[in-house]
Amino acid sequence: MPGALLPNNMDMRLAVVWIGLVALFGEIGCGSPERHVLKKPATPQPLAFYQGAYEQNPTDPEILLALGWLYLQKDRTRHAVAVLSELVAVVPDDVDAHYYLGVALAKEHRKSEAIASFQRALEKAPGFAEVYWALALLYNERGDGYEKALATVEEGLQLAGQSGYGHFVLGFVLCSRGDNENAKTALLKAIELDSDLAHAHYYLALVYLRLQDDQRAMAAMEQTIAADPGYTSAYYSLGTLYARTGHDAEGARMIELFQQLSSATMDEDHYRRLLYRQAVPLATDKQAATHFNLGLVYLRRKELAAALEQFEAALALDSTYAEASHNIGVIYSLQDQHATARPFLLSAVRHKPDYALAFENIGNNSLALGEYAEAVAAFRRALALDGSMASALDGLGTALIQQGQVAEGRAARAEAAALRAQQ
Repeated sequence: MPGALLPNNMDMRLAVVWIGLVALFGEIGCGSPERHVLKKPATPQPLAFYQGAYEQNPTDPEILLALGWLYLQKDRTRHAVAVLSELVAVVPDDVDAHYYLGVALAKEHRKSEAIASFQRALEKAPGFAEVYWALALLYNERGDGYEKALATVEEGLQLAGQSGYGHFVLGFVLCSRGDNENAKTALLKAIELDSDLAHAHYYLALVYLRLQDDQRAMAAMEQTIAADPGYTSAYYSLGTLYARTGHDAEGARMIELFQQLSSATMDEDHYRRLLYRQAVPLATDKQAATHFNLGLVYLRRKELAAALEQFEAALALDSTYAEASHNIGVIYSLQDQHATARPFLLSAVRHKPDYALAFENIGNNSLALGEYAEAVAAFRRALALDGSMASALDGLGTALIQQGQVAEGRAARAEAAALRAQQ
């Protein structure tokens, strides 16, 4: 496989999505142990609810499991290890608790401890297929030997032969050891069983590259992005493939997207490290600003739920944070929750009276609620603060027309068009 097709920081080690494991029912062979079904914790409430419940009752197993699970989901793995270790101490016979602790330890790169936790889970439930696959990945990464990793994968597949993820792990282990033909077979099987497995498409593309089959490699990379539009390294590899097969414009576009995604990923990692991996917590004002900046990363990626959580965290630390309040209102508006959005937008201009963008969005919010006089006032206030806002002129025009002031509304829209032509 040509090295130029991978970014400098990429190698054949898997960025494992441990939390993506889903228990699938496979056929149980003769003499096989009973298949253990991994249970996903029920977490109907937000993280803050379980954090508060933990403070009130730190030994409640359900609270510990829910809190540990949510920390894992949010990639706050250091917190997850601490909480799940407490859970294992409270309920030492809970198989899933040992599994989730192993996942958290693996994500913290504490491989030997993760292996020990997974092995304890297997002692209690020999039919736990996901544990075999987790162990196989750790054995393969730790260097315990190809044969051991391969045998461990196969043990899991004996329990759940129709698991797409299980066949992916088999393909990955084979791929990492250069067994390209067998890796291709396993990865194709994984995709046949679960076409949404982005990792399977990606590593199949790498196998095709090794086999010098550029056309199939491009198709597999395209399928990777279709399965997961945030799969950063696929854009780089696909861009390089496009370029070397004569599709220069498409190649340049893919490389540009790769650079954008890489920048966002680096920003996310930076802010998350400041918030969740500092030995000494940030000062309150810096915490609020960091939550806000992380929210902006998610908002740019259109991950609205994650962005909302970060803006709310910023506002909880600083109730006068106008930009955070405004962005909460924007997110609710994007979700058509206009009545919910309104108090956040009004709070933003209360704390920052010269916030032109917030006044514009109050205007948009008023339009959505059918409050046209309020919309006119808000758009005019925005334009008084920043006369270059063509979108506010458009909104003003719409609000005036809705009030029956058609000529004045059309004039505002024409002014907006002229302003855009100058910009």
